[in-house]
Order: sequence, then C-alpha cells, then structure tokens
Amino acid sequence: MIFAGLSIMALFLSTVVNKIDNKGRVSIPAPFRSGLADQSFFGIVAFPSYQLSAIDACGIDRMEALSKSIDQIDDPDEIELASLSFAEAVQLAIDDDGRVVLPKKLSSHAQITNNILFVGKGPTFQMWNPENYEKHKKAFLKEAETKKLSVRLKPIPTSSSSYKDQE
Repeated sequence: MIFAGLSIMALFLSTVVNKIDNKGRVSIPAPFRSGLADQSFFGIVAFPSYQLSAIDACGIDRMEALSKSIDQIDDPDEIELASLSFAEAVQLAIDDDGRVVLPKKLSSHAQITNNILFVGKGPTFQMWNPENYEKHKKAFLKEAETKKLSVRLKPIPTSSSSYKDQE
C-alpha cells in the first residue's frame, strides 16, 4: 500500500495457535491476513529462520523492500544471508478459507506437527512449534533479565525536514 509517497508494510502483532490439517493446511490468523490484503500478492513469503527452529515470514512488500536495499549492504556476509533468504523463500498464497499449505521442508525445520504458533514481530512474523517457542521465550527472558535489557525506541529517519526545522 502506498500512502503519500510512503510504502505501508503489514504489521503483525500478538500470538495465535492454529491447528494444521492432514493436508498441511493452516489458517493464517485473521489480523495477519488483513495486514496482507492490500499487497500485490495475497499470501505470505516464508523461509527457514537461520538462528532458530522456526519459520520466518512476511508479506511480499517486506521482501520487495529487502530486494531494493541489497545494493546498499556493504558486508558480504549480510549480502549472502539476504541472498539465502531469497533462495529459500516460498510464496504461499492464501486460499478463500484464509489458509496456506505449509511445505514439509519448512514444517520439518521448525519441528511443527499438529499445532503452529504464529508470533507477531512487527513487520514480520514467525511460525513455531508452540512448546519450542515457550522454551525459547523463557530462556530469552531469563537472559534479558540478567543483562537488564529493555526496549529503546530509535528515531525514525525521514526524508523531509523535522517538525522542529519547520517552525
């Protein structure tokens, strides 16, 4: 979606558990689907997480933005990681019932069998085996407490002058 010259990407929030049927179909949570509705491809782009036993996913808009930004990356390892994301990515169209067919390769990577946990991560989301996610979350929160981590918001760069500059 384009608004006043800015591309608006889907926003994925919350966590939702859904069942996978015998044919490997799973319903994408309704709030996630509505965030994807205005994109050029009504579906998700999914690929294996390289750090976790999970599936990383996003809308086509995020992949298009990544594609456009590759030439701005200086680190060869980051370029290779971005390239791997494209090589391993699959486009999964959302059917009329709001479902996608999860490829066996992805479900095996994330150890997903009967239930799948959708985890919103802002502009992206992940799909997990629910038990594995709980273990990951507990371990990370323990580490965050030890390190005294907190979320700090960074200013968003804009192409126009700031509000203060306009006074």
